[in-house]
Amino acid sequence: MKLGIKFFCSIMLSFSVIFLAGGYILLSFFLENAMEREVQAALEQYQYNKFVLQSELITKGEYWDTGVTKGFYNISAIKEEMNGVIAVFSGDDKEIYNEFDKDTALEPLLSKTLPDQSNYQFDKIENRTYIMVTGVIRYDDTKWYLITGIDVENVLEQQKQIQHKFLWVYVAAVVIGLCLSLGLSVFFTRPVNALTRAAKRIADGNYRERIPVSSQDEIGQLAADFNRMSAAVEEKVVELSESARRKEDFVANFAHELKTPLTSIIGYADRMYQKDLPRAEQKQAAWYIWNEGMRLESLSHKLMDLTLLNHQEFLLEEMETGQLLEELIDDVKYFTEEKGVAIDGYAEQAYVRVEYDLFKTLFLNLVDNAIKANAGHIAVIGRLESGLYVFEIADDGTGIPADEIKRITEAFYMVDKSRSRKLHGAGIGLALSQRIAEIHGGTLEFDSDGISGTSVRIRLNCCDGGNG
Repeated sequence: MKLGIKFFCSIMLSFSVIFLAGGYILLSFFLENAMEREVQAALEQYQYNKFVLQSELITKGEYWDTGVTKGFYNISAIKEEMNGVIAVFSGDDKEIYNEFDKDTALEPLLSKTLPDQSNYQFDKIENRTYIMVTGVIRYDDTKWYLITGIDVENVLEQQKQIQHKFLWVYVAAVVIGLCLSLGLSVFFTRPVNALTRAAKRIADGNYRERIPVSSQDEIGQLAADFNRMSAAVEEKVVELSESARRKEDFVANFAHELKTPLTSIIGYADRMYQKDLPRAEQKQAAWYIWNEGMRLESLSHKLMDLTLLNHQEFLLEEMETGQLLEELIDDVKYFTEEKGVAIDGYAEQAYVRVEYDLFKTLFLNLVDNAIKANAGHIAVIGRLESGLYVFEIADDGTGIPADEIKRITEAFYMVDKSRSRKLHGAGIGLALSQRIAEIHGGTLEFDSDGISGTSVRIRLNCCDGGNG
């Protein structure tokens, strides 16, 4: 059963039960109060009739009942002063006067009458309801029974009319309630239905799906959370797609990088095997085989390093930044001098946590890339920036095109493929550097216009010097 139907049925059931229960209680209360008022009025009318009859007894004396029986007195004369329908019986249950229908059995009332108090009960006489009040009247040693009947059929008919009107009010209220509850059901379940449709579209692959947030209540909060979830799913899917693409590119590039040197090695080896080559051609073929072998060796070493970095924990130790930069520059100076490249640097004093050998590899890869980009000068600056420590390595080489910067840390990706292969490059150095930066809690940030050199920044967390 759908939520809207459940909501609709719950409202209507609750409304019907509450309305019926309330109507029943109100009608019962009204009838009870009306009957209590009628009973009280009937008792008062009985007392009045009793007073009239007692006055007649006092006036006529002990021969009143005999006189009435023999026709000396006409009790109907005093009946005009009484209220309701009356009947009078003597102490021996002899009927003296009776206005009730002849088929009305009054004797059972007499048997229930107590000597010192009046009784009442409801009786149906000629399809009308009466309150029958019975009591004893004593005079000297004689007694008489007085029965007073008060017609309350009008009260019951009024109650029936009220019940009939209540039924119409109930039907009207139910119809109005149906319309209101249906409208409320549609109104309150519309956002949920929108969520359901959006979820189906996401399940079908539309990860950009979002729904408008139109309120600040629980439904609005649910919609906002759904949008955040959708954004997270979309981001994850994009990330997984990108990861799958990178893996495919990795495999394709790896196969390509193996194919090129292996083809050269196989070709030159076969040529040397099949033919008697002059000494010069043999040396040339051997040089090609050696050169391509060096490329394969470099590729295997870097792939091994990349694999180890993804499956090994490293201990970072605290170092002072000035000392760290000085040691790094000293370690690469022989290399830069050999290539005719000047390198210098300056670092603001602070303390950072690094794994020195890894950080040295990162630094060497970045310097090597700058040299391959025909840089003549490399500047290294270390400074505090927004609570972090930033090492920036800037060169004046050929630079990197802006549209290729976001891919240069992918394995096997090379901006200038011909130059990289010539220098035994395989496009893995920056992938290694990026992984080392992540191990140190940072990332590499590249900035270049493709013309006037490249700057690379790595941000590290500072620590309190000397506190371990």
